[in-house]
Amino acid sequence: MLSILIPVYNINCVSLVKKLHEMALLTKIPFEILLADDASCEEVREENRVLNVLKGCHVLELEENHGPAFVRNYLGEQACYPYLLFLDTDTRPVEAEFLSTYLNHVGEHVVCGGFSYKKVEGAVLRYKYGMQVEAQPATERNKQPYQRFISMNFLIPREIFLSVRFDETFHLGYEDTAFGRRLEAAGVPVLHIENPVWHLVEEDTFAFLAKTRRSVKNLLGYEQELLPYVRLLRWYNGVKRFHAVALTAFIFRMSESLLEKNLTGKHPSLRLFAFYKLGYFCRLSIS
Repeated sequence: MLSILIPVYNINCVSLVKKLHEMALLTKIPFEILLADDASCEEVREENRVLNVLKGCHVLELEENHGPAFVRNYLGEQACYPYLLFLDTDTRPVEAEFLSTYLNHVGEHVVCGGFSYKKVEGAVLRYKYGMQVEAQPATERNKQPYQRFISMNFLIPREIFLSVRFDETFHLGYEDTAFGRRLEAAGVPVLHIENPVWHLVEEDTFAFLAKTRRSVKNLLGYEQELLPYVRLLRWYNGVKRFHAVALTAFIFRMSESLLEKNLTGKHPSLRLFAFYKLGYFCRLSIS
């Protein structure tokens, strides 16, 4: 009945999968757990191969790195059950009834469980942004169900997934947003519920900023397509309307080191982080 699908890249998934396997056995339903390794280093692959001994668990290894959009599509194709539960490797279910709660909501719609954060030393900006911007209750997420879609923790009928699919031109960054747009265009209902996972932050602020820049760069060429779904693009559209893109890029270039000093410090400003993303995108758009 249920395929639990996990894209993997250079992360040991043993404890996550063993926990999910225990939960799945308790539900007494047919299930499988598929991991698709996106060309991780050999050390990580060796660590995760032990999961093949678990009943219904299979580790699929790709020889080339393709990115999460491709890997999720690949997992959906390989799955054999009618309902797909996608989870990221850096997550852990919060509640013991995690799988049971999802099973109570299977149907002709997408179900998003949400996520939360535990405070991690050296990741102040990531934690603050995650808790204040990303980790919203279901009541808030349901006000904008497609814009709030995040692929970290969601259930979807396999038939619907294969008809929508992730846009593989997004290698890493905003592929979730593009998928939410596709769901809305296809008229697929999206329901947000309270069934969270912990998002276990495994990157310091410097790595988070690098990841942010990479994600922002992915938006180039999609300014109009994703405008209703990405706040950053709406800000950029406003700056562009006032012919201030070059000025914003100049201010960003002059203040970049000061911005990063704040963002990597103990008291990062989310407003400065918002300007950091906007200024960086403006600089990219005129380069």
